[in-house]
Amino acid sequence: MPISTRPLFVLCLGLLLAGADAPRAFAQATDEDLVRENERLQARVTDLETALAAALARIADLEKSLAATSSGGAAAVPAATSAPVPPPQASPAGLVAEIRKAFAAAVAKNPNPVPTATSDEDERIRYVRWLNKWIASSNRAFRDRVDWPVRITDRRPRSNIDQFVTFQPWDIDRDAPVGSPFEIAVPNRAVERADRPRADDASPTLLLGGVFIPELRFNADRFSPGPFDNPPFIGAMAELTWRFDFQGLSPRIGIAGATEDASNPSP
Repeated sequence: MPISTRPLFVLCLGLLLAGADAPRAFAQATDEDLVRENERLQARVTDLETALAAALARIADLEKSLAATSSGGAAAVPAATSAPVPPPQASPAGLVAEIRKAFAAAVAKNPNPVPTATSDEDERIRYVRWLNKWIASSNRAFRDRVDWPVRITDRRPRSNIDQFVTFQPWDIDRDAPVGSPFEIAVPNRAVERADRPRADDASPTLLLGGVFIPELRFNADRFSPGPFDNPPFIGAMAELTWRFDFQGLSPRIGIAGATEDASNPSP
């Protein structure tokens, strides 16, 4: 008797239908992971673009210096930075510069020299022990409540309650940008409140309030800034990342430099 293929066909069809939704369920399960990874990569690209711009400016300065030397002229000393260094209370770049200054002063007073290729193991151990103590105390000392004058240069969605906002630190006296832009997450309601129409003579400069949280860390392999200086190099075996605890974003009124209350956190 010939064997009927109909039951086998029905069985295979049932298995195919049962598994048809598997790719869709898998895609739904990974959508959130893909969004988070995309956000991380976008933030990384922003950091690298900023670092690349600084490196290219530095290379251009060095090329000018080499050209002057080869032509018999006096070598020009490259500028340390293409823009004024902001004061510590004005931006994260200012605080990073202040931390570097504090580290240099601490190293100058430290009886344990910075390790070199000729240092023995005991010298290295003593320096590392001192450095880790300095890092721990400095992470506490430089954590501070700040109000930074800023202008918004870019924004992109993060979730249904907040967004990534790029801020440019602003020098009120010079009415010009100062330091490098930075990006943090800000509640949507805070951005909407800052966007509300104001008087025609109101300045677009805002006051960003929050807590600057340094995250100095030990890196046994870091002895120079490197081509991108990312994370920022503080000194031998020390580098810095930082976080920002957002507390408020308030309009700054341009008349006579008066400001609205920047202390009210956004709900």
